[in-house]
Amino acid sequence: MVIACAADRQYALPLAVMLRSMAANLDPRCALTIYVVDDGLDSDSRLRITASLPAHVAVNWITPERAGFVDLPLWGRMTIATYDKIMLGRWLPESVERALWLDCDLMVLCDLAQLWKLDHKQHCVLAVQDGLVRTHGARFGVAGHREMGIDDGAEYFNAGVMLIDVARWRREDIAGRALAYLRENRRRVFFWDQEALNAVLAGHWGKLDSRWNWSPGLEYADRTSASEIGARASLPRIIHFTGSLKPWVFEGRSEPYRLYYEYLDATAWAGWRPARSWRNLLLSRYESSLLRRALLPLERFKMGLQRAMTLRYVSADSAGPADS
Repeated sequence: MVIACAADRQYALPLAVMLRSMAANLDPRCALTIYVVDDGLDSDSRLRITASLPAHVAVNWITPERAGFVDLPLWGRMTIATYDKIMLGRWLPESVERALWLDCDLMVLCDLAQLWKLDHKQHCVLAVQDGLVRTHGARFGVAGHREMGIDDGAEYFNAGVMLIDVARWRREDIAGRALAYLRENRRRVFFWDQEALNAVLAGHWGKLDSRWNWSPGLEYADRTSASEIGARASLPRIIHFTGSLKPWVFEGRSEPYRLYYEYLDATAWAGWRPARSWRNLLLSRYESSLLRRALLPLERFKMGLQRAMTLRYVSADSAGPADS
């Protein structure tokens, strides 16, 4: 099994937790190769990440070329690293024809060999339909979908977990087409690489069960125990901490967050917790409250406003090789 992911300095700890949770639940008989695009991780962070994994698990560090990233849109705190997944066909070794992409803000609760064994059939990518943006025509969907002849109701996937036919990805120049979409629509793009991939893969991705990429929602029962989360087939296989309420930013109170800290304590960051503050205390209560359900439209409005105020474009200077 080949795992592909990317991280910058801010995501060293989340990467370690994600990989640790994945390795802890993987069938030990499954051969595992990990490739990480290193967007400027320091040597200490690399050592701590590798020390967080079983001794037989090796990490291959990749320093990408980003000369083709000029004029791509960014907003908020998002960095250029978000576009590395688009280029995986170029930075993965030519011998790799299939890979499982995993974002860093995930927690794996099952044996990923189950996912790896699934048949792609005619699809370039297998992924889960996004929980926030359900279709191309939805708010924050694919801005240029009508010009491309894509129906408003075409389903839209979340790119945080993708089982990828890398050979086909290369053959059909997914990277080149995605970059072209981003430049042509740079003033309208909302969710960066994810929007571009949905634009070029419309009708060519297969739908996975939502348990393979599940975001802690407002319907989540705080009463659920850690053992039930790990064992019950009806509950998530991969938890995706989407949005701004990340478990390394504030100390959440609901069960997914508590389970996250159990995996964190099995890494080289054992014992670390987000700084305590009145803001974080309020966020921890808000995260799993009924109030959040009522204020969800306000959260979405805030995202739109933040994009409008912070929209910028990758320059030629920042699109060079990543720092090593």
